[in-house]
Amino acid sequence: MRLGDLLAKHPSVTMQPDSAETKDLFIFGVTEDSRDVRYGFLFCALPGVNEDGLAYCPQAAARGAQAIAVPEGTRDEALGLNEYEREKIAVLRVRDIRGFYGRLAADFHSGRPGTMAAVTGTNGKTSTVCFLRDLWVANGHNAMSLGTLGLQARNTRRSNLEAGLTTYDAKTLHILLTELEGVHGVTHLAMEASSHALDQQRLAGVTFDAAGFTNLTQDHLDYHRSMQAYFEAKARLFQERLKRDGVAVINVDDTWGVEIASAMRARGTRVISYGEGCENADLAIHQRIPRAQGQTLKVSVFGESQEVATPVAGSFQGQNILCALGLAIGTNVPVDRAIAGLSRLAPVPGRLELAAVLANGAEVYVDYAHTPDALDNALRSLRPHVGAKSKLHALFGCGGDRDTGKRPIMGRIAEELGDCVWVTDDNPRTEDAEAIRKQVLSGTTREKNVWDAGPRREALHRALSSLQSGDVLLVAGKGHEDYQIVLERDPSGRPICDSRGRPVTKKIPFSDATIIREIAASL
Repeated sequence: MRLGDLLAKHPSVTMQPDSAETKDLFIFGVTEDSRDVRYGFLFCALPGVNEDGLAYCPQAAARGAQAIAVPEGTRDEALGLNEYEREKIAVLRVRDIRGFYGRLAADFHSGRPGTMAAVTGTNGKTSTVCFLRDLWVANGHNAMSLGTLGLQARNTRRSNLEAGLTTYDAKTLHILLTELEGVHGVTHLAMEASSHALDQQRLAGVTFDAAGFTNLTQDHLDYHRSMQAYFEAKARLFQERLKRDGVAVINVDDTWGVEIASAMRARGTRVISYGEGCENADLAIHQRIPRAQGQTLKVSVFGESQEVATPVAGSFQGQNILCALGLAIGTNVPVDRAIAGLSRLAPVPGRLELAAVLANGAEVYVDYAHTPDALDNALRSLRPHVGAKSKLHALFGCGGDRDTGKRPIMGRIAEELGDCVWVTDDNPRTEDAEAIRKQVLSGTTREKNVWDAGPRREALHRALSSLQSGDVLLVAGKGHEDYQIVLERDPSGRPICDSRGRPVTKKIPFSDATIIREIAASL
């Protein structure tokens, strides 16, 4: 692609030197990683949370960058280029450099499945995209889901892409979309859209036929700083990424959802509302009937009463099912076929997953709940499964280097809704695990059976060993994850630091479900 043609598509970008010769330069690729630069590439120096791309302009130049894009207002000397490089390399100054990078990635990798939907919200994204994928498959489409669980077809994980991000960087995403459509013939894709990705413009260059909003509760305030900023990041999915003639599927039990629904109607976008407490919702739950391996939902669909038996447990999953139903209908699945598909949904890994049943009949569930609202919902969902004179146990921890404000809140919720609480480690990362546990415990009164249960494996063994007939144990926080993130230490036990003095972490194998089954077999 000629640099001049590229600039014609992005008229707000200024170029130096601005000459006919520079505009005739060919750009053969784009990247934000200086290590990936090849001859003729355009390097985008993106600002980062921990590092600034400007520091890597000299490396990009040395590897053959034809052009370098930097934030508007960047001074020449900040690029670190020598006199020769300043003459040879085109420097582009961009107002919204993250969005520019995403749109460039789309220019170079332009394929994508014909129908795409995205789901955002604090909780429920993973379950909803998996349910939507299954509804599309039941309607005869070649569909996949993409998000926290990686890239998945129904009941099949195709990759290990979940290694850190719910929504991938712009270039990786656009390459994936192109391969899915062009090589694998995928026609329908359901994606999770995280608040970080929306704020950082990782979805720039992608438009969606439908978008869903599940809820907004406290999480990620270490990054967003306020609930308003967190909401505004989520809302960008609907304001910027949803097609004008697309469909917005909104949880109107949530006050933030009501605000999005109102904004979408004002701009002329079709809204499908869903909820439980709102009588006027297009899709509404009127009754839930828990079953041994799922639940029966009595719902209304655009005013018509329906009763559906689903193989998915958990009251909160009822709302996620409605969101997926709305998205399926919004992407042209006939209403009757979409409803019929609900009875054939596949359980989602790590989402109220029944990991083991002990010899005495006690049940152990694994769930990804790692926010106050999610923990609240998971415990309330399992209470009906507890025997009349039995106990509901909660085992959980909080992640290190993340929102510290939610830790005592989650301790309080567990104590209020559970009968026995086992506070343990999640992913400590660079923090002291014992200190995190103390912060969680600070939210409890210790009036019930509340313990600092120590490291996670030890805590699991203690909790499972205590279960009596009819008891239920919720193991929350890690869900599908098969690892723990801990400090890297030297042989003497001291933390290892990188060249900048920052502690280094590593992943170690750790699957709640696997360890639970091992312990259960030994009891």
